Amino acid sequence: MSNAPLRLAIIGCGAITEIGYMPALQNMPDFHVHALIDSDLIRAKELAGKYGVPCIYLNISDVLKEVDAVVIATPPHIRPEIAEKALSHGLHVLCEKPLANSKADCEKIVRAAEKSGCVLAVAHTFRFYPNRNYVYELIKNNALGKINTVNIEEGSPADWPTKTGYTFRKEMVPGGVLLNNGIHSLDTLFWWFGEPLEFVYKDDSIGGLESNARIEMKYHSDIEVKFRLSRTCHLDNKIIIICEKGQICLPIYDPVKIEMHIDGENNIKILTPNDFGFVDAVVSQLRDFAESIMHIRLPRVTGIDGLKVIGFIERCYCIKRSRPIPERVPIPGIMW
Repeated sequence: MSNAPLRLAIIGCGAITEIGYMPALQNMPDFHVHALIDSDLIRAKELAGKYGVPCIYLNISDVLKEVDAVVIATPPHIRPEIAEKALSHGLHVLCEKPLANSKADCEKIVRAAEKSGCVLAVAHTFRFYPNRNYVYELIKNNALGKINTVNIEEGSPADWPTKTGYTFRKEMVPGGVLLNNGIHSLDTLFWWFGEPLEFVYKDDSIGGLESNARIEMKYHSDIEVKFRLSRTCHLDNKIIIICEKGQICLPIYDPVKIEMHIDGENNIKILTPNDFGFVDAVVSQLRDFAESIMHIRLPRVTGIDGLKVIGFIERCYCIKRSRPIPERVPIPGIMW
């Protein structure tokens, strides 16, 4: 391939594009942002003007012959159609999470990528946090000894500056806090340990989208995971791993900090660079996407990875639907 930047279109001009992708793509030699695509042309024009993007369009069909790759940052219910069209025209795809709303739709996208020979990457951005990679290496190298339990608490009152509000609209998504927020920590668990052998799922939905959820999971080697999620309550927002040699603690939203209590010694590590933030993780993710295209290799987070976590979430919701539910919530936040 030439050394010219990859021509990129971003489809969807919502919060993640404004907060993550556009700041990350500034001064990135791997990409030239050729176009922004959105059904709201006023919104697209505003962002294009702010960041010097030359073209704005309503539809991916308008840009198929003008770019090499796309970032899909739309609400998830329309991602499959867009991804399949891009891949069928030879465009590489980086798709926001979730890859799609259902396992069946994820499988369609994965098959389209395999048929096209193009790169399909999924934006599970937390895999690019230095502290999560550090823990991955510890686990891979058995540096913690036997792992006994993993406790995850993730939650705060919802405040993401969404433009469409799709995460609260049942016509656009099949689930709430588990699908939108919990998917990142689930992906981390799958990355570190694989898929669980068995699990129990509960949430507070009585037919709408859940705001609170719990999962208890059992893994090989008797590893137990307890995972609590909320988008109404302030939780600790930590991942705590209790192991043979002690315990380690990761703040969920801090990419570089890790508290280690191992072999009787307490140590707080700030992994370098210590000013690494969310936009830097998006830069790392985009760089991995570019390198996977240029060097013809798999991205760090593949379409299969995106498929696996959606398959698991779908099973959680299926289990919930099999249970009788009350007509009204007896106590706010209670789960069953």
